[in-house]
Amino acid sequence: MPTPIGGEDVIDAVIVGAGSAGCVLAERLSRDDERSVLLLEQGSGNRPDAHTLDLGTLPISDGEPYVTHYRGSSALSIVRGRGLGGSSTVNGAYFMRWHRDDFDSWRGQWTLGAIDKAYAEIEQRMEAAPYRDLDLADTAIAFEKYWGTVYSSRNIDDPWPTVGVNRVRSNSVDGRRRTAADAYLRSHLDRRNLRVRSGARVEKVVLAGGRAHGVVCNGEKIRAGEVILCAGTLGTTELLLRSQIAGGRIEVHEHREVLVGYRRREQITRGPLLPTVVHTDDGLEIRCYRDDFARYIRGLGQSGPAVGIAAMRPAAPGSVYLDSSGGLVVRLEPPDDEVRDRLSRTADEVVEMLGSPMFSDMVESGSVGIDPVLRTSQHAWGSMPMGERTDWLGGVLGIQNLRIVDGSILPTAGRSGPHATTMMVAAVIAHALATT
Repeated sequence: MPTPIGGEDVIDAVIVGAGSAGCVLAERLSRDDERSVLLLEQGSGNRPDAHTLDLGTLPISDGEPYVTHYRGSSALSIVRGRGLGGSSTVNGAYFMRWHRDDFDSWRGQWTLGAIDKAYAEIEQRMEAAPYRDLDLADTAIAFEKYWGTVYSSRNIDDPWPTVGVNRVRSNSVDGRRRTAADAYLRSHLDRRNLRVRSGARVEKVVLAGGRAHGVVCNGEKIRAGEVILCAGTLGTTELLLRSQIAGGRIEVHEHREVLVGYRRREQITRGPLLPTVVHTDDGLEIRCYRDDFARYIRGLGQSGPAVGIAAMRPAAPGSVYLDSSGGLVVRLEPPDDEVRDRLSRTADEVVEMLGSPMFSDMVESGSVGIDPVLRTSQHAWGSMPMGERTDWLGGVLGIQNLRIVDGSILPTAGRSGPHATTMMVAAVIAHALATT
């Protein structure tokens, strides 16, 4: 019989955060009906409506029900998803693997075979598939042709990205995001050993004698055999700070982005925001956004469509800390001079591209310009990296029975966004925990 859930009983595994990683962990660990699992989520347990899941929107503005806004040290808005499914409910549904050689320095369980198998599992569950030609606007088609003269183009059905032109894979079905909650959690809520509690604010991890004994949630102490933090890089870091674990300021990493804006001659129909990218041989990702972000994000001022250039490897540094009032602050630093030079050179190349004859029927002459604001990709990661502050299964070094399984533990930079890789990491660790 599983250990009962509730009261003074000790729950085998308390998982904090029902986002992309937490849903994977909860489903896999609760397959064993002898293991009790409690999944705590601060946000809503409701299923998002059609507007929220529509790929033609990014529901991340102030007042949207499925996001949390963090205070940055600059004017940049830092946004994360909340509720069952976490950021998979509100993000751009970009679901790309990292490159094979991004894992060269990973140790322990992280063989390429195990990584490939876990990626394949989550891609199947999330119904991730590449955008097809019909999903591309005319600018994206021209973008692929232009960069195809510089780099090779990956086979659209090859799940592993390479240096060159890469069609984006998306966790979406019929124009709607497929969330981690739908893929992993909702169909298993009737398991007798799995309890999901929404509206659950975890204040701290309970520590004594060098081990985690549980958490304090909504003022109630919940005892646990193991505490697994899956609250996302920022949510987990905030909880570590409030629990006085890992010091008063924790380093994170971010993919900073430069935008090259332009005006279209004719407006286009709505569609997926980012269907195709180029990965350069010097660690940049060039992103052909479909249209003005204002068409996707409610309340955002119009600025025109853009092509983004993001520094993926190496990423830019940052830090997270609590201010004097106890609020979380995210401080993002600019990349180093060498990376900034790469961003600047590539932005100039994009300006040249948009002014080329290939784009003359789409882009207004004289409308192309580089935005001086250095932006964020909303990809904070690596605050508790494996092999340094956690072991190779996310166990926090120096504290027994405390584990982290989310973007916090990514130990290296990847050349794609982190969403699919974070879920892959959760799948590998969940399998290891369930079979040992």
